[in-house]
Amino acid sequence: MVDSRVSEDKAMRVVEDGQLIATFFFGPHMFGLPVEEVIEINKDLEVTPVPLAPPYVAGIINLRGQILTAINLAKRVGLKYELKEEANYHNVICGTRDEPVSLQVERIGDVINVPAHLIEPPPADIDGLDVKYVKNVSKLPDRLLVILNGDLVRASH
Repeated sequence: MVDSRVSEDKAMRVVEDGQLIATFFFGPHMFGLPVEEVIEINKDLEVTPVPLAPPYVAGIINLRGQILTAINLAKRVGLKYELKEEANYHNVICGTRDEPVSLQVERIGDVINVPAHLIEPPPADIDGLDVKYVKNVSKLPDRLLVILNGDLVRASH
């Protein structure tokens, strides 16, 4: 029999040494949000367009009776990348359970533990996107992880 306290203590040490980040991709860019901001991930939810909505709002989705705003992440962060309008995006449901939103992304990555010493403030400029939506960055061995400011990405203005 395994003592669950030992497992929990070990998990806490891992988190204390860094931050658990749920990762996802749009084009060549790797984005992430702290796992505590992610509620769930869904593929290919039907999006109903909303007339006169801002360009980054793909529409609304019905998630088990709850209506959510679907935000195209690439458009929201000003990503300079050719968007596939007909793509079947993945939906990262994030925010609070009372006011969740769906971030539409091209591909889902893994949940990774980013060591605290590798998390840095964002540079003044990141090629191809608006840095105001970036909370932190982390230089991973093979690429740059852009940790989003979830509050700003979800904000309606």
